Order: sequence, then structure tokens, then C-alpha cells
Amino acid sequence: MTRLLMVAALLAACAGRAAPAGHGPAIRLRLPSLDGGEIDTASYRGRVVVLHLFTTASTASQLDFEQLADLDQKEPRRAVVIGIMVDRVASTIARAWQRGMGARYLVATADDGLRRGAGPLGVVKTVPTTVVLDGAGRTVHRVERPLERGELRRLVAPLLGAPR
Repeated sequence: MTRLLMVAALLAACAGRAAPAGHGPAIRLRLPSLDGGEIDTASYRGRVVVLHLFTTASTASQLDFEQLADLDQKEPRRAVVIGIMVDRVASTIARAWQRGMGARYLVATADDGLRRGAGPLGVVKTVPTTVVLDGAGRTVHRVERPLERGELRRLVAPLLGAPR
């Protein structure tokens, strides 16, 4: 019984935290960009890539915006932020959202495979979900909830190393 209580306490302590996903194979996503082009995560090898899966209607998703914009602005040579809309909104609505939020980072729309969980990210159970890839494109962190204050910086800082 004591062992069961210890396990329950440990699980409760870890609930809601960002869990390191480990270093598996490199992830490559090719998704349509809101500007009409294509975003290919492989083109950002050597940089930390932050994938933020969200919906335009999710208030929880919008809570992460400030941290995403801050990283994008302060680390343009060492990190790239890619917002991925998983809802099915018309491109005009999506662009209006991007303008209204003032999002300067890259924004892509999820394809049907990603929405179904068939892509390299697997099933996205909740929005927002933030996935941090290292310079080799491997998943290092996956956070399936809104980010806590300052959390993105704490997750990314060890991957960025010393400022150049």
C-alpha cells in the first residue's frame, strides 16, 4: 500500500509538467504556409524548432503567443517558431487571425494526415501542444497544455547553448 501511495504521489507531482520526449529520429513536416508557400522543418536543421499546434478559437492556445513571439524575435538565428493551425478555417480567416495577433513567426495549416495523427507528431490530444525539436530535428520536449510563464525559454535555453 505504501508503494502504491508513493507512485500516486509521484504521478501527481509530475502531472501537467513538460515531459522530455527523448531523442528519437528526426521529424520532418512539410505543411502549407499561410503565405501560399510551404514550410519544411528540414530546412531549419541546425536551429531549434518550436512547433505550436493550436486552433484560432482556443483561448488557451492564445495564452502562449507572447512566449512564442518573444523567442522568435530574440533568437532569429538560433531558433524558429512555427505555429500550426489544426482547425479547418478558411485561409482568409487564418490570415486575419495572424494579422490580428501580430504574429510575425511562421504559420502553417495542418493537413488531414496531421489532424488524424498519421504524421510524425502522432495524435495531438489537446491544443495547445508545443513540440520542441533540437538542431537535428529530434523531439526533445512535448507540452500538451498552455505553457507556464517563462516555460518556453527554460525548455529552449539548454538547446541554444551560449549566445554567439
